[in-house]
Amino acid sequence: MLQITNLIKKGPITCAHLLRQSRHKSKTHWAKLRKKTGPKYKAMNHFDEFYGSVFGKKWDPMKRALLQGPKYVAVINNYGDAEETMEYLTNRGAHCLKKLITVQEDFHKQYSMNTLTSDQEAPVYINKLQQLAEKTHSDEISSIYPNTDNKPERLDFKDDDQISERKEITEQKEPINKSLDQAIADAVIDESRMIDPSIGLTSEALYQYLPATKLKGMNDWVPESTHYSYYSKIVDFPLTIEPETELQYPEHLKVFTYEMDSELKMFPEPKRSQTGVFNYYPMDCGSVLAVLALGLRAGDRVLDLCSAPGGKALVALQTLLPDVVICNDVSISRSNRTQRIFSDYLFDFETGNKWRERVIFKRVDGRMFTDDHGFDKVLVDVPCTTDRHSVTEDDNNIFRPDRVKERLKIPELQSHLLANALRLTKVGGTVVYSTCSLSPIQNDGVVHMALKQVFESNDIIATVVDLTPAVAGLSSTLTLGAGAAAPKYGQLVTPSLSANFGPSYIAKLLRIK
Repeated sequence: MLQITNLIKKGPITCAHLLRQSRHKSKTHWAKLRKKTGPKYKAMNHFDEFYGSVFGKKWDPMKRALLQGPKYVAVINNYGDAEETMEYLTNRGAHCLKKLITVQEDFHKQYSMNTLTSDQEAPVYINKLQQLAEKTHSDEISSIYPNTDNKPERLDFKDDDQISERKEITEQKEPINKSLDQAIADAVIDESRMIDPSIGLTSEALYQYLPATKLKGMNDWVPESTHYSYYSKIVDFPLTIEPETELQYPEHLKVFTYEMDSELKMFPEPKRSQTGVFNYYPMDCGSVLAVLALGLRAGDRVLDLCSAPGGKALVALQTLLPDVVICNDVSISRSNRTQRIFSDYLFDFETGNKWRERVIFKRVDGRMFTDDHGFDKVLVDVPCTTDRHSVTEDDNNIFRPDRVKERLKIPELQSHLLANALRLTKVGGTVVYSTCSLSPIQNDGVVHMALKQVFESNDIIATVVDLTPAVAGLSSTLTLGAGAAAPKYGQLVTPSLSANFGPSYIAKLLRIK
């Protein structure tokens, strides 16, 4: 108080003056303190809580890898000096991805392991997360809707044991005359508000990290924990999962990579070839896997529904298989970026007539995209939380305060994009859904919801293609999610210090009706 009085005597006191004083009193510089509240730190706090609960001990090594520089593969440009480039990269210690897959597949055939590992038992973490979210659902809806007439539809219980148990409780109508000890012994404990400490999850975590959506009869945003329960595991629509035993690797697609734990992790900058285009395109191996999952064939009509910046469409063209590739993106600037990349990698792209019929650019909201002919293959690389970018960059970060509603609506947007992709695909055609997120909500959750949506609204049925056997040959190149990190419908490329690709989620769907 005396200090303030002295300041008043010396001159007018200002907020800026007091702020400077508070800064000097702090042991940590004020600029560093402010940085800790930035979007990338907020994203990391979210992921620590949410992914820590989902993946358990596996999250810490994933986190360390995310914070380091990503690893890339080199996609050789067939329209440049392909042979010279492959020789150059081989001399630098890189290996052909196709050859690595072949060697690893032979190894798996000779030494197949049938024993159950501890990792295979770890999905219990994800099951507990789902059960916990569902238990909180009824209480939250009751607090939002005090009137029973306005409540939205209740979620069905998943387990028959739970249904029968509830039925037995409600059907007990005989009068009860018991002692206090007997009443306590026979009491049914209400576990709907209990938090299971074994998964390290708090109620605060549920409210912060599980995306929100709208409920029937409600116009405001609901608590985030209710959203997960709407991704019900109940299969009330036709759903089959069929394994794919072999990965179809196109003959003309040439991809080079460094081995796991290799000291050489980064390729040199691409160079211009004699034709004027760059000699190879560096990209994440998970993105290459998404294109491989399409199973491209000669003459295919391909749609890349959310194409920008165009890397996956470029890889599809490098297979020399599609007749037509339509690159769609609602953003004009992002679509222009795709065209610039194609100009850098496809010889005579801007002036050659052959490209005008093979590569078509569209600028339409992917949810509204229509087509009269249908597509053989559709790639849906949806907008997501882009986990690696979110924890390393503040610019254009989805965790910025002004993008909260946009982030909460991501699963809704993703499911609509995937549903429309299934509508655009011919019967017998393939849809590949991909994200660059570890979130089970944006991955398996969206696949489940989209399959349910198209069945109910369009009578479309699609089979989930399990790529687990097919991608076994990639185990010496990248780290695939197993145990707690293993999705039900797709494959998850998880970041690791030995092979720092991803995160990438890839799910393959085959339309059968």
